[in-house]
Amino acid sequence: MLKNIVFDLGRVLVSWGPYEFMLKNFPKEVADHLNAEIFEHPDWQEIDRGSISQEEFWERKLQILVEYKQYILSLKKEVPRLLKPIQENVRLLPILKDKGFRLFVLSNFGKDNFEMIYRDFEFFKIFDGIVVSAYVHSIKPEEKIYLELINKYKIVPQQSLFIDDKFENIQIAQNLGFKTLHLPKSDELSEKLFKIINRV
Repeated sequence: MLKNIVFDLGRVLVSWGPYEFMLKNFPKEVADHLNAEIFEHPDWQEIDRGSISQEEFWERKLQILVEYKQYILSLKKEVPRLLKPIQENVRLLPILKDKGFRLFVLSNFGKDNFEMIYRDFEFFKIFDGIVVSAYVHSIKPEEKIYLELINKYKIVPQQSLFIDDKFENIQIAQNLGFKTLHLPKSDELSEKLFKIINRV
């Protein structure tokens, strides 16, 4: 029996498209380079892990990528604005709650950005529990962060559905016994989710 639904945030409930923003506003070669050196770089994961702050991260990039200073300053200002609720997915939360499901968040997020969206987005009040990487110093797909969720909220994986846009995160959840929904396209959540709910 399915009792719990665990959501990732980025590209599932919250929009996140820095590369798309850069493609629209920067030359493509600049967008490609900065995507590799900023958002795909291991340093970005250290924000999610809680090892460095956003401010420390941007200062580090400004020192290393001196010739891209104007673009980096623009990115630093714009990144928080890229985080917006995906309304068609967020509207499912009260529906699921009314059906009796316990709802949780398990997400990789830096403290600064998470605290901003937690303050600004009302939908967080619907959740029964939240585990965010920067506060537990572990990031998906490391097993530790999943166990943090399981142990903190007494979740039985076999009674739980885990939803994420990244397949490597899905695989770990499967190994731990979760039912899973891989969501590479955020606009497919409703269809895929209710197909699973109606089947179990």
